[in-house]
Amino acid sequence: MESKILAKRLKELRALRGMSQEYLADESRVGLRTIQRIENNESEPTGETLKRIAIALDVELSELIGPNSVTETSDLKATIIFLKKQLSKTNEKSEIKTFEKFIEILSKLKEKDLSPKQIEGIESYIKYLELEKIPSFSNDMFKQKLVKFRKYLKNKLRFVPNNYYTTWASCFAISFAIGFAVQSKIDMNIKIGVISTALVIIGIGIIMDLKIKRQERSFSF
Repeated sequence: MESKILAKRLKELRALRGMSQEYLADESRVGLRTIQRIENNESEPTGETLKRIAIALDVELSELIGPNSVTETSDLKATIIFLKKQLSKTNEKSEIKTFEKFIEILSKLKEKDLSPKQIEGIESYIKYLELEKIPSFSNDMFKQKLVKFRKYLKNKLRFVPNNYYTTWASCFAISFAIGFAVQSKIDMNIKIGVISTALVIIGIGIIMDLKIKRQERSFSF
């Protein structure tokens, strides 16, 4: 992105509308410091940030940044399109699998009810990965980027695989219960107590997964 052009256009459009930096920050729900850094040519904003600024200024995105300014991975939609192009160029099964998984994850994120802050974080990390700079034949590098992106979703955004706690609790509880149940010398009441405990553990896992879903942190990796 030609950040000098963006900085100039943002200043001009803001001045034409009589907006202060503080007012634009409030209207767009973009941090004041972010607005200042863009205008000082100190930052390259994400696609989500630019969209919010354009809406606040009541202009088309192209008027703010220019028709040729968006990179191929500037936002989720653009990145999906970019990866689909890469997918269409290969017949290798391993490459197809990598691109399809990447596209699947991004598509699910796009459909998810994410907060503006989460979207901005995801798009910033995608830009950091610099997918468009990877040679199209370098499947290993795309795989490495996919692994990094999954780790980012888990560690930074705290996304949890679907039914993670239920699966973990069930495996532990069943193993725990079977270990006692097969012991012939153990009193039947104790066995019943162990089975009841196992069911409670599974129940806790289900409750934790439901909590994760309510927090919009459940995700299929």
